Amino acid sequence: MSREVALATHLVGSLRFSVCEVAETDEQLTKARSKAKAALSAQRGVNTQNFLTSLICDASGSKPFALVSEVDGITVGFALGCVVGTRCIITALYVEEKCRSLGVGVHLLTCARSFDATARETLVCVLPGQRELKNLCEQAGLPAQVIFAGTP
Repeated sequence: MSREVALATHLVGSLRFSVCEVAETDEQLTKARSKAKAALSAQRGVNTQNFLTSLICDASGSKPFALVSEVDGITVGFALGCVVGTRCIITALYVEEKCRSLGVGVHLLTCARSFDATARETLVCVLPGQRELKNLCEQAGLPAQVIFAGTP
């Protein structure tokens, strides 16, 4: 598994986790995305979110990124997004349920926000019902701003 850039390492008790930039084709990222997709498949708005995130990341001049967080070499979370102009748009942030409340999500969010020095604004795509992610964003100073309503 190729690891391009180590962005952060954090110690929680006896656990040491790191956040690294990876290629979107990374095998561990692909497995983690499959788990997240299965967990979120019944979530309200998931099809609209997939459409919107594809539209955003396909924008001219966008710079995509993929970050994974590992504990002892095991991928436990990821953040996907892109930088468009001066905006860092995080299209997906997921942490394995058993690893939540350890600070993994906070560090993924922090690393994503600082991924590109030109990004001055951060937007995170949050689905209805993703209360933990919404709370994480609000604790990081990113309050909810937009809710889309429409047919499923």
